[in-house]
Amino acid sequence: MQMIHPMWPVVRESARRVVRLERIVIVAGSEYSDQIRDLADKISEHLPQRATFPEHTVTDEDDIWLYDASDGNSEPVAYLGMIEPSLDVCWIEMAAKPAFDALIESCLQLLSAGYPGCIGCDDTIQEGRWNEENFRIKRRKNEQ
Repeated sequence: MQMIHPMWPVVRESARRVVRLERIVIVAGSEYSDQIRDLADKISEHLPQRATFPEHTVTDEDDIWLYDASDGNSEPVAYLGMIEPSLDVCWIEMAAKPAFDALIESCLQLLSAGYPGCIGCDDTIQEGRWNEENFRIKRRKNEQ
């Protein structure tokens, strides 16, 4: 996905969360198993100190949910699909397959760049802290 794509900012933020958070659970169809396993392998290669890797929970639903289960509770952190979730969830408003492909691509780019250990990668001055509500408002304005 190119940086000029309207979904690029939220894809990038979702990828940051996947790479940074210790225990991500990805609820997705079985057709995503290989991509999730490959992502776990890449995280293992780039972050050898990490002890947990993305887990895959298989569902029959078309949409994809990502949860942070780090503290024992499963809190949604990203959603890939067409039904708007609450504002505390990054919403990649696309069909699941192309959204997931873009998410994985972005995760791999971040890992190759050294994220989350690189200087300025987290909450950079240029990008600031993520604000899902502002992103959705700006996006709606651009659609009109």
